[in-house]
Amino acid sequence: MIERFGKEEIDAVTNSIKNASFLSGYTNKYLGGEEIQKFEKEFAKYHGCRYGIAVNSGTTALFVSQKAAGVRNKHKVAVPCITFTATTSQVIACDATPFFTDIDESSYCMNYNFENNFIKYSIPVHLLGHPCKYEMIQKMKEKGVFVIEDCAQAMGARYKGKIVGSMGDCGIFSFQETKHITTLGEGGMIITNNEEFAEKCRRIRNHGEYYKDDSSVGYNFRMTEPQAAFGRVQLRKLPKILSTFRNNATYILNKLPDAIIPPKVPKGIEHSFLILGCKFNEKIAKINRDTFLNKLTKNRKKILENESESDIKGINFRPGKIISAGYKTVQYNIPLYKKYGPKKKCKVGEDFVKHSLFIDIHRWRSQEEINEELQILNKTLKEFVR
Repeated sequence: MIERFGKEEIDAVTNSIKNASFLSGYTNKYLGGEEIQKFEKEFAKYHGCRYGIAVNSGTTALFVSQKAAGVRNKHKVAVPCITFTATTSQVIACDATPFFTDIDESSYCMNYNFENNFIKYSIPVHLLGHPCKYEMIQKMKEKGVFVIEDCAQAMGARYKGKIVGSMGDCGIFSFQETKHITTLGEGGMIITNNEEFAEKCRRIRNHGEYYKDDSSVGYNFRMTEPQAAFGRVQLRKLPKILSTFRNNATYILNKLPDAIIPPKVPKGIEHSFLILGCKFNEKIAKINRDTFLNKLTKNRKKILENESESDIKGINFRPGKIISAGYKTVQYNIPLYKKYGPKKKCKVGEDFVKHSLFIDIHRWRSQEEINEELQILNKTLKEFVR
């Protein structure tokens, strides 16, 4: 079994608990304790930004950044039709309306329609580790759109040298346990170069006041000192962690059968490969994706019956199951979001839903585990491709 964390992370947590700043925390330091402030500065600097605001989750980061940007009732916020539910839910949480856009055929990231001049806020999602087009984000900003980059799945990814999180007005990150780095299972960060915006985020994070004349409504979205201490160590290891993700991806890409189409990574793109998002070619496989996955499940029965052999929670939180269907639906077909559905359906997004296939390549996967899944994958396809 691969060791998930080292002595450095454990020592950092222990030291933060012994340190008096853990006890003072936020009781008299509204900017957080020493570990939090250092983590914020180090994380922002790594991404080429001036300010970092640590919060308790990536979902919270989406909420806080929208509130600080001024998103409120009746505002329309552009979001891609393919994303994790939190991107959409936090627009609604801000009493605003999600405006769904289609995705790009090659990157699966947002493909923004610049005919929508009424849009003043946008959340482009760097999906599955692939960065959105920098040119698109820049054009949004030029047209007066406030851009919140959702970097939860793409920490460390770059578009022609520009790191995600530094392209828009702000960037949000998640430190949930399956992400590139974690802060003890949950956590998040907002980064920006806008000092006034950063100050608003801090107020919203911490009850909206500093015992001074302040009318901001705030919440308790704080990160703890042990989490920040753990995150600082993880951040120092990020280059090595990214290398592991990329090496796993390269290894699998070289062994994929023709029926599984890998993601396109053009020159100038540094993909961070949180998940290997592929498409299933039904013409080559001579079977549809869902039938194939059902057969794949039967062929991996032995693995599923011995889940205790692997304690890694993959994309579907089922240990030992690396390969699964991708996104099950476009966002506007989720019951809660149906009333926000676009007049014109997102054709590329809906096609991706029908054919997408996820391969979980997390750094905690052992090569033995990956090889076993690839063998079953190829064996299953050979039953149909003659």
